[in-house]
Amino acid sequence: MDTKTLSDFIAWSKKTDLQEVLFKKDGVCVEISTAAKNPKASDFSCKLTAVKAPAVGIYNSGLKGKAVVIKENMPVKQGDILGYVEMNKTLKEVNCPVAGTLKINLAKDGAAVEYGQPLFFIEP
Repeated sequence: MDTKTLSDFIAWSKKTDLQEVLFKKDGVCVEISTAAKNPKASDFSCKLTAVKAPAVGIYNSGLKGKAVVIKENMPVKQGDILGYVEMNKTLKEVNCPVAGTLKINLAKDGAAVEYGQPLFFIEP
């Protein structure tokens, strides 16, 4: 491969979104890699905070007779009650750990939940 062709190839590769190229021909091998092949867990980050079930039981968004509407993208404050987990006739509050916006609602009224199960995700 002559230097002009190689130079043109390098210029082209900088303009594309390719992350890896391997070229083999007539005993010539050219390999270009622009990204890590095996990203580590530390390469990723998440700003969402999980709101977890405080106990094993049945999740309810509000007390009996008091309807509570919980919607995605609604603002929440630290300490807000996002529902209750009922276990053996005892209610445990599901409290919001941080102020922000409720981004993901996984909680379903009347559904069984496990201790530590994520019910909501809050974006600070």
